Amino acid sequence: MKRRILNTFILFLAAQTCVWAADKTVAVLTRGSGAYLEAFSAFQAAYGRNVKYYSLNEGKPELDKNTKIVVTFGGKAADQSYPRGVSHVHCMAPGIFISDSRTETSIKVSLFPDFPVSLQLLKRIQPDLKRLAILWMVPETSPIVPGVKAEGARLGIQITTVRLKVPDDLPEALRNTIGTQDAVWLAPDPLIVTHESLRILRDFSWGNKIPFYGSTNSMTREGAVASVGASFAEMGKAAAAAAKALSEQRESPKIVFPANAELSLSATAAEKCGIKFSKDMLEEAGYLYP
Repeated sequence: MKRRILNTFILFLAAQTCVWAADKTVAVLTRGSGAYLEAFSAFQAAYGRNVKYYSLNEGKPELDKNTKIVVTFGGKAADQSYPRGVSHVHCMAPGIFISDSRTETSIKVSLFPDFPVSLQLLKRIQPDLKRLAILWMVPETSPIVPGVKAEGARLGIQITTVRLKVPDDLPEALRNTIGTQDAVWLAPDPLIVTHESLRILRDFSWGNKIPFYGSTNSMTREGAVASVGASFAEMGKAAAAAAKALSEQRESPKIVFPANAELSLSATAAEKCGIKFSKDMLEEAGYLYP
């Protein structure tokens, strides 16, 4: 009897070893602390197993030949060179879209919720919103443009995408929105999002009463009326769902979105732009800045 139990246990371990060998997933973090570690921890919990991880601040990752999926956290980690036969899920990498020519399959985790969620929230904050300009710069942002325009049309919002050639184009681009746009939304674009550009946006928005919306809490702190983004934990969970789809050989979209939005509001910016938050919006907000 004991021998039978032992044999059964050995067979179970062997089966599990085969599964692990066939589905070897590793993670690479730009840095093994802070937001990267927070997102990775949520990823690992949602993935349902311990996942080996590498931190770039401790050296270059060395993936073994059994690795099938690599999940990266941060732009630096995403931009590393990985073996051609490895599928790649990249998270927390604004402006980066990994081409399938570089990996087996590539899936990007968005920094903000899907367009219906984001635009519906903006419409609730500003019910008369009918014209919205979206500012962006990095070429890799272009894949999201058709989707956001289509969703805007469904909600009765005309979306105008404004691609800047250089950051210095921002003041002129903003001046062109006067009388033509009801609000401006800033994508999480690393080439535009700087302290100086956020100051320019804040001064323009408050001075002309044209609401400026962002995609991270930091944009709200710097003068946006509101930002619709996603927590690091939600990004990690979305990365886990994408990695599971790959490991189970299920089809997955090239861009996956966090399930839940993180809403932050600014009382001062709203007052400057003539926006009044409803009681429901205040209750939904994760952050309300003075």
